[in-house]
Amino acid sequence: MRSIAMLLAVSLCACAAEAPEGDHDEPADFEVDPADGKADGVPATFNQNNVIDDATLVAAGSMTVADVQEFFEDNPYGTRSWLASYEVAGTTAAEMVIEAAQTHDVNPIVLLARMQVETSLVSKTSKPTQRLIDRALGCGCPDGGSCNTAYSGLQKQLDCGARTLRRWYDASIDGTGQWRKGVSRNTLDPKRVTPANHATATLYAYTPWVLVGRGGTWLAWNVTRKYARYAAANGLTQ
Repeated sequence: MRSIAMLLAVSLCACAAEAPEGDHDEPADFEVDPADGKADGVPATFNQNNVIDDATLVAAGSMTVADVQEFFEDNPYGTRSWLASYEVAGTTAAEMVIEAAQTHDVNPIVLLARMQVETSLVSKTSKPTQRLIDRALGCGCPDGGSCNTAYSGLQKQLDCGARTLRRWYDASIDGTGQWRKGVSRNTLDPKRVTPANHATATLYAYTPWVLVGRGGTWLAWNVTRKYARYAAANGLTQ
């Protein structure tokens, strides 16, 4: 049963954003914030072995629905995200984020950052194509393959992304994951990485690239830090 579960986890792994031909198109996300400012749990400078700490990744209660809604209303790009008014069957995008975060014990900021890294959905001011919405977190969209339609749609993508992140986190803890704390492994760049914690191992399991200044886990670090700093500065974290 364990091998079957791990194969499923591999099939859900999302790696769209690390490739140059991915769906990320926000130039501001490649600008590195100053080293000052508060972003607990996300180092001020990029360290490929220590990208984010464990407590930050699993801080599911760090934001409320109201916090995420305000984040969409006035986002880190100085605009109103289209997600502020998006809903499906009466469920708002903010409610979808918090539901996925709390169901799988993953920080909402991490989910918001992952969505931005994969498809730039947070920074968009008008509703994007359904294709982008259907692959919002790149979950079920493996490198070189087609997306699994079972995970199409924003709500399913958020749930899939949060579930996959949590699965890889737990797999690092119990030693069954390909990426694990303290175990050296090559990324697809290739770079030799030794995750200092389970959270860093999780990010590489989701996106096995470093790509400093271009994408991959570096981009996940940079966007997560921007979002964490912004949320803290505006009182949007608990």
